[in-house]
Amino acid sequence: MPVTIGFIGAGNIGRVHLKSARQLGLNLAGAADINPAAGEAAVKDFGVNKAYDDYRPLLADKDIAGIVVATPNKFHAEHAVAALEAGKHVFLEKPMAMSVAESDAIIAAMKKSGRLVQMGMVNRFRGAVQAIKGALDAGRCGKIYSGQAYMYRRRGIPGFGGWFTTKSQSGGGALIDVGVHLLDLSLYLMGFPKPVAVSGMTYNVWKNLAEYRYLSMWGKPQGEGKKDVDDYALATIRFEGGATLQLNVSWALNIEFTQPDSGLRLMGEQGGVELKGLEEPWLYAEEFGQISDTRLYYASNDYFLDEMQHVADCIENRREPMPSAQQGRTVMQLLGAIYQSSEQQREIRLDS
Repeated sequence: MPVTIGFIGAGNIGRVHLKSARQLGLNLAGAADINPAAGEAAVKDFGVNKAYDDYRPLLADKDIAGIVVATPNKFHAEHAVAALEAGKHVFLEKPMAMSVAESDAIIAAMKKSGRLVQMGMVNRFRGAVQAIKGALDAGRCGKIYSGQAYMYRRRGIPGFGGWFTTKSQSGGGALIDVGVHLLDLSLYLMGFPKPVAVSGMTYNVWKNLAEYRYLSMWGKPQGEGKKDVDDYALATIRFEGGATLQLNVSWALNIEFTQPDSGLRLMGEQGGVELKGLEEPWLYAEEFGQISDTRLYYASNDYFLDEMQHVADCIENRREPMPSAQQGRTVMQLLGAIYQSSEQQREIRLDS
């Protein structure tokens, strides 16, 4: 019997997960969305059994084993905790919540329910990332002592004026939207070292759509076109044992538009790895007494599909999910510390 799942949130990212679940042949019991049209579209486009305009009746369905939470950040904790209390496993889109306190509430509900929580960090499932992970796990780079992660957009603020750019609903801007992916990916490849200190800055340059000229926009401008979140953030993170990570992320910068516009580098004592554009993996090391640059080739994959397959496998076989709720909390802690460091203009210690 295929795993039976339900969806809270049938918007853009919810539809991505609905498509993957349908391709895998999962039983799509229902989709709840406060926008009735989104729920009805899920029924029509993906064969979902029933649409709901309230998530509570969906959670009352005893046949549902797992819930996909794909709602705005503001509602992640509410929906995840409610699903866990209803006895459902949870696949929770990034970021985990709006704060560490909300993350802790999710973890507490998870432990009490005995159910699983998997974080939606889809980049871990990229073939290129797994190629680099294989080289690192094989010891090709030795001890990793420093990393750099970046994602630059020249002018690409999403849904200007909507929930993405409204702090009370999103919790932040570029940092919490795309920085969350790079933080998780870096920590994953570094072996999730324990962070001890954070120093960061965030900038909100474009506050009104009227003064903003743009090249692209994921989604459409909404309402009065206001923005009270960061469009650029940078940070240095120090870990137990002395390793460091530098992070640079943007929605909009006045810089030359280049490709690839994102990447990750890890430097080790015996070698290094680089992920160009999140799709092109390289290994820099020594071979036969010579310096070598090796491009790693891998089988292309649908990483959203593989992510959903992992969700189904974990639910069916009670496997520990990747990434875990505790790892989601660590990423949330770092996001909060970067914002705190920027506000207070000082380094934030995490080991006190």
